[in-house]
Amino acid sequence: MNLTSTMHTLYVVKARFDYLAKQLEQAGNRMAAEELKREAHRFGCQLTQIESVLDDYRVDIAAAQLPTGADQAMVPA
Repeated sequence: MNLTSTMHTLYVVKARFDYLAKQLEQAGNRMAAEELKREAHRFGCQLTQIESVLDDYRVDIAAAQLPTGADQAMVPA
């Protein structure tokens, strides 16, 4: 699993939510825009927390993602 790519994709999704909220606001849908902004902000905070955990435990994560003997047996030579 490529965590850098995964996190980037999640931040792109957050940006899309922000953009949609802006579109909703411009279209006069203030309540929908405000609710989406609020939830997108929470999502962004969660992403920041996840990044912190990934950074704090990067060595453990890397070790857990190393192929095991069983995994290596499945890879053709």
